[in-house]
Amino acid sequence: MASFQLRMDNGARVTCRVAKIVTDHQTLLDLDPDTQVLAHRSADFSRETLALSWSSAPGFTLLVASDGAWPETPSETGRGGWSPGFTPLSVVSLPDGKVALKRYRGAFFLRAEIDTGCIYADCQVISGWERFVQVPVGVMPGSCLQDFALQFAALLAGRDEPLLVLKALASFPVSFQPRLLDMLGDFLGPDVLKSFAGLFTSAPEGSVAQRCSALLASLPASGWIADGFRRLREWQSGSYFPFQSAGACYDFLGFQENTRRDSPYSHGARLLSAARRNIAPRKALALLATARDEGVYLLEWIAHHRRIGVEQFFIYTNDLTDGSDVLLRCLADAGEIIWIDNSGASPERINMQDKAYHHALMILPEILDYRWCLVVDLDEVVLPVAEVDYCLPLLLEAREREGAEAVAMSWRVFNSNGHLTWAPGLSAERFVATETHPLIKTAFRTNLFSGASAHHPLSRDRDVVTYMTIDGERQKNGDLADHDTNFAARPTVNASICHYHVRSLEEYVWKFARGENDGSGVLKQKHFRYNNPGIFDLFTTRFEAAGDQPVRVLSEDIHRGIRRLLGLPGVAEAQVEIERRFQSQSLAFVEQSARIMQQDDRIAADVREKWCALVDEWRVLRAAE
Repeated sequence: MASFQLRMDNGARVTCRVAKIVTDHQTLLDLDPDTQVLAHRSADFSRETLALSWSSAPGFTLLVASDGAWPETPSETGRGGWSPGFTPLSVVSLPDGKVALKRYRGAFFLRAEIDTGCIYADCQVISGWERFVQVPVGVMPGSCLQDFALQFAALLAGRDEPLLVLKALASFPVSFQPRLLDMLGDFLGPDVLKSFAGLFTSAPEGSVAQRCSALLASLPASGWIADGFRRLREWQSGSYFPFQSAGACYDFLGFQENTRRDSPYSHGARLLSAARRNIAPRKALALLATARDEGVYLLEWIAHHRRIGVEQFFIYTNDLTDGSDVLLRCLADAGEIIWIDNSGASPERINMQDKAYHHALMILPEILDYRWCLVVDLDEVVLPVAEVDYCLPLLLEAREREGAEAVAMSWRVFNSNGHLTWAPGLSAERFVATETHPLIKTAFRTNLFSGASAHHPLSRDRDVVTYMTIDGERQKNGDLADHDTNFAARPTVNASICHYHVRSLEEYVWKFARGENDGSGVLKQKHFRYNNPGIFDLFTTRFEAAGDQPVRVLSEDIHRGIRRLLGLPGVAEAQVEIERRFQSQSLAFVEQSARIMQQDDRIAADVREKWCALVDEWRVLRAAE
């Protein structure tokens, strides 16, 4: 096995060995430097994956993936320059010169599956396909790799001391630093990682701060990561901002490909997540939501969730036209909510909800003050059972005692109850529940996740989490990458999400005039826009559906909460203007829907007839107002 001697700063000598790893199938272990995916391939594969080990760290091996052309001059390893990929492994010695491998700090052995080329980390025992051989490289490594080996030996020596880790990282070539920063999430112990991440939120002056700033500057998309650390530092110093902005510089968070672990935008994100996990929450439950032109429901929605135990609201909005910006400003000034303007450049394909959720869970420090985060929309309210006095935190505490990090609640779908027009009054008193639905929404431990979809949290650190239903059952396999996790196996009992999916006719049309979050971009000029003609059939077939009104039990408390909010400065006046705009603007949208009926031949004749008849009834009602 090729080896060479390293002399450390303290005079100690360390031997570094360089090998390639051969599987039981006589293929070579391969690491993709961009995706960090392990595979095994034939010997003639162009990419090179080396296994480095050091005498100072028995049982440890670092996979280093490159194209084989290590640079010869320092100029090639500046910011954005040449860089290998890194993955740490644990090595277990076996008879006959063979070894078994685990991901460093992982519990399961690597297995090289025959024919597919896949490597899986899923074995609890060692049989044939879990056996590997380290084969010496044929050529002595060049000076750049030898320098790297010396620098990494220093990192190994100081891996239990955050300041030594920082010093060692600062010595690496700049282009190596982003991937090394990401590797720390697997390499350092959890407590050391948290302490190391805490260095980046410490005082902004001195040698430590300078090294931290230099490391962050090495990242390909360093601005937002540095901003996240800055915001944490400011908040820990007492800063509080009831109104904030997530402008165009954060639009990239609205594209799913930019939030994956292998995205250039994600370099440094795991470190920022570790720093956010350092924050000890002092309060129980926050609600995170996105909204556009839903001001007519806002006061009821806030009052309802205050009643069930929500302590703070983080509301993201964009491109408002209904006057709710004034109402949101009044509520933010009064400390009732934190309002984030999510407007940006609004490029095509952007998902505004994704942008908001990832911004909140990676940038906003205020949300970390809450142990649990609940994601629901303005057409949804959570209804816990009477046994806990309709208080959600009590149920979340019970699930957390059982180990839950995320807790799912299933939908109850509400329909129009024969209403054609909007009218003052609670949705809880106007509409009826007609069915249960397996789709879920989730409350989750805030500081353990780096993003969310509309239905469950997301993480750059883990795919599998301890995920339970509000009833204490396991929520599928807990795999966040499994879309089936969006659905519960059976309707939940201890709490449900009351989804006002179909309100009155004009509210239904208003919903689609705000624009769907369908990848078509933000609807700047509002008009009735839909993608699926089935929306007409959905409304007409459910228009007169009967059902109960389970949320009415909280009506008195909700009305009381609304009266309190209306007493805040400027709120009552803002609410009057929102209602005036709704009644004025919705006229045009309903008429647009009737005209579309004559143009879209995908709509069945009986659905067209029923919809137009309902619009005629609506016209009579509006004329009588």
